[in-house]
Amino acid sequence: TYVVMISAFNMVGRFIWASASDYIGRRNTYWIFFVLGIALYLSVPYTAAQVSVNQSVVWLVYFYGATMIIFTMYGGGFATIPAYLADIFGTRYVGGIHGRLLTAWSTAGVLGPLAITSLRQNSVNNAITDLMTRIDPAAFRAQFGAPVDQLQLLVEQNSVTIARLMEIVPPGTVDPTSGLYNSTMVLMAALLAIALVSNALMRPVDAKHHIVD
Repeated sequence: TYVVMISAFNMVGRFIWASASDYIGRRNTYWIFFVLGIALYLSVPYTAAQVSVNQSVVWLVYFYGATMIIFTMYGGGFATIPAYLADIFGTRYVGGIHGRLLTAWSTAGVLGPLAITSLRQNSVNNAITDLMTRIDPAAFRAQFGAPVDQLQLLVEQNSVTIARLMEIVPPGTVDPTSGLYNSTMVLMAALLAIALVSNALMRPVDAKHHIVD
């Protein structure tokens, strides 16, 4: 269901944001993308933590709402960028410029998941290391049939996971699973902050470079 919602809100965002940009301007639309995106990305880790410890539906609704708004901006950015490029560089070569942008976009589409996977795995390793400081070595041996000094091997074999460690941690230990993507959210917010500054520095092409037919 969540994946279907991602696709649906991405599609809806293309219509809503592209239409809105005709009234508020493409530059202002991207200001909204960057400022609102930073706020939403930074709010996701806190919201996810609240969902894991508080069963109130309010936090779950906020989490879904925040992420769906983010996905509308994904679609909106894709739909709005050709017109924004035309505003900045003119319409004559906007096709070629947009093609180069799509090449960069595709590169990000390949490198992005790799970065996210790496960040998540690093978070998993840190979470396991933290949980191990709370676990009795005897309980670990009883659970996994191996001493603590074989932890790294067991992790690589996927025998030791956060879920299985949570079975033997002391009562009251918070499950770190909800925070595994925190570093990813912070990275996304940082990238949007860079984009915000870049957007602020961007200016239309100087008139002396205009092509006269």
